[in-house]
Amino acid sequence: MNKTLKTMYTACILLILLALILVLAALPFLPDRIPAHYDAAGVVNRWGSKFEMLIFPGLLLPYGALWLGTCRMCREFPSGEIGERIIVIGGVAQFAVFDLMTAYFLYTSFRQVENLAFMPLDLNQLLCGLSGLGFIALGNWMPKLKEPGPVGLRTPWSVKNTAVWRKCQRFGGWVMAAMGAVCVLAALLAEGAWCWLWMAAAAAAALAASVVYSRHAAKTTPDE
Repeated sequence: MNKTLKTMYTACILLILLALILVLAALPFLPDRIPAHYDAAGVVNRWGSKFEMLIFPGLLLPYGALWLGTCRMCREFPSGEIGERIIVIGGVAQFAVFDLMTAYFLYTSFRQVENLAFMPLDLNQLLCGLSGLGFIALGNWMPKLKEPGPVGLRTPWSVKNTAVWRKCQRFGGWVMAAMGAVCVLAALLAEGAWCWLWMAAAAAAALAASVVYSRHAAKTTPDE
């Protein structure tokens, strides 16, 4: 494992632990009764104990361990370190998003915010934009997957042979980067649930295009 990959693993571990550290540090200062759930309009529909804030970081610990274990398993496949690196990058992106969500809801708990519409920062826009940047980063790495493995644009057709696989990863990288760009634009131009609707539409279009292309590539690429 090279130094860069070790650094990314360390970043993942720190980000996983950060959510728990933030909650434990804030817990003594939180009111006993906090907003425990918001409806689709961003209005509180349930109040609960401040100790409920421990649930999310508590679940994040085993999930993070499972994710990092999956990263290490990638070494057993032909894609090797590249596949491992892509999974770790995905981990860094999502754990950073989880930490931002934790900080955001710690603030709403401390302030006992009853309506998220009055918050100066739209969490949906922030998460959508960060997710988009993560997709762009992953799309940049996908074309580097030279051999079939568990990571990448994997369909029944993309694994036909190495030539088809490489074509599909190049196309998949472009599509994922484009999906990320749509998410970033949605974060800048849309608000609230509309951000996620745009992300879902972009993901559906990317998935459909990837499946169609992989089938086309398998049919038009000669066997090796």
